[in-house]
Amino acid sequence: MGEVIVVGIGPGSYEDMTIRADRALQSCDAIVGYGVYVDLVKERYPDKAFYETPMTQEAKRCALALELARAGKTAAMVCSGDSGIYGMAALVYELRGESREPEIEVIPGLTAACSAAALLGAPLTHDFAVISLSDRLTPWETIEKRLTHAAKADLTIALYNPEPFAARTFEACVRYSAALSA
Repeated sequence: MGEVIVVGIGPGSYEDMTIRADRALQSCDAIVGYGVYVDLVKERYPDKAFYETPMTQEAKRCALALELARAGKTAAMVCSGDSGIYGMAALVYELRGESREPEIEVIPGLTAACSAAALLGAPLTHDFAVISLSDRLTPWETIEKRLTHAAKADLTIALYNPEPFAARTFEACVRYSAALSA
């Protein structure tokens, strides 16, 4: 029995990848991921077998990594940023179910929120919230409620998946600000 290593590759450049992520990708037999993320690592690890699926095929991608591991391979499931924050780690565990095999290892990566914050200076030095605006798995009403509560708590908010939801997000925050000043 092989294993699945869920690897956060960071924001995209090799320089921002962790040493553990690099070692995991060096030691695996196969790299599985969304095509854009596979392309980011393909040149650096040319001796690996590569498997990719398009966006919205996350379950198929994770099932493929588990299938490769059950066939005795070490499969690295690559995710951008951190594999446990809007990444594939939870889905790999979910699809494996109650079984203890194949073994799953999660390698963290540098998040987009941290990377973007570094470009801006240091906006996350106090409490902050990370909120995804994607309504693919979460209804917009729930997202809007989370935004409102984060704004009420006076937290810096790091937003993931802002397009095409930026206008709705701005409206939700403006509504809250207007209610505060009334």
